[in-house]
Amino acid sequence: MEQEFLTGKCPKCMQELRVPASLAEFSCMYCGARLAQSDLVTEAAETPAAPDADAYAAALEELSGCIRNYRGFHKRVTKTDYVPAFDEYEAGCRAVVVRLDAGLAGLPADARAAQLRAAAGRMIDDLAVDWAARKGSRFLFDEDKYVVALFFVPMVLRQKLPSGREFADTLQAVWVERYPKSPFYVGDYETLAGGFRKKKFLGLCFITTAVCEAEGKPDDCAELTAFRAFRDGYLKAQPDGAALIEEYYRIAPTIVMCIDVCGDRDARYAAIREQYLQPCYNALQAGDLAGCKTKYVRMVRDLEREYLS
Repeated sequence: MEQEFLTGKCPKCMQELRVPASLAEFSCMYCGARLAQSDLVTEAAETPAAPDADAYAAALEELSGCIRNYRGFHKRVTKTDYVPAFDEYEAGCRAVVVRLDAGLAGLPADARAAQLRAAAGRMIDDLAVDWAARKGSRFLFDEDKYVVALFFVPMVLRQKLPSGREFADTLQAVWVERYPKSPFYVGDYETLAGGFRKKKFLGLCFITTAVCEAEGKPDDCAELTAFRAFRDGYLKAQPDGAALIEEYYRIAPTIVMCIDVCGDRDARYAAIREQYLQPCYNALQAGDLAGCKTKYVRMVRDLEREYLS
């Protein structure tokens, strides 16, 4: 008589098992767990995921906290601090987007899209209350946008949840609908963190490098060559030169990253060119090294106030 077998998955390790039907109890050959026939997970026992309404409701309440509780984090976008800052942020906010995803499980595409749009709208609505209530709310608006673009969206994408990419794109779309003059790019963590390895962290020349790159100029263009010679010669020889170069090294990458996630980055770099860099370069060409220093220091101070204050 041919022996009968039962098939199913071990509930502990989820490996496929095939065991004699005559055995009431047996051990998983993969993890060693003691099992009964009723413990086997079969296809019939597996049910489609259902949306968790409580998880979705909780996520709606918590989404704005992923920005409110991390205001100022955009200042940690530096070569040495971005990765640990992102790890800290991810540890604090990952559970929120996991709950949001659980609240969408099994929904048809149109229903999921509607729920994601509602979640994005609720998140922005909650933050807008703060922007309207605080003096200087325009600065708070910009700071929150940088945290959204540099931390929240990359964190969402990094979880690789079924709804992750759609939520990131939906949040961007709703944001642009409400604030068309202040859009942001959807970027991933790997690209942002990798930028620090690819960028040439050249202290004083970093902002200039970003402007020239935006204009399609090569790394050895006349302007960058002139500014580097100015930095390594005249500026370094000044009593405050070393301190200025170190300060620029610290804050310039953060300024550039904040600009790079803005949808109008090209216009911003063009404005920096017209208002600051061209006059600075003209001073260099005229041999006015002290004037060049004064203009460049003013540029960095103004940009620091705009993006990091």
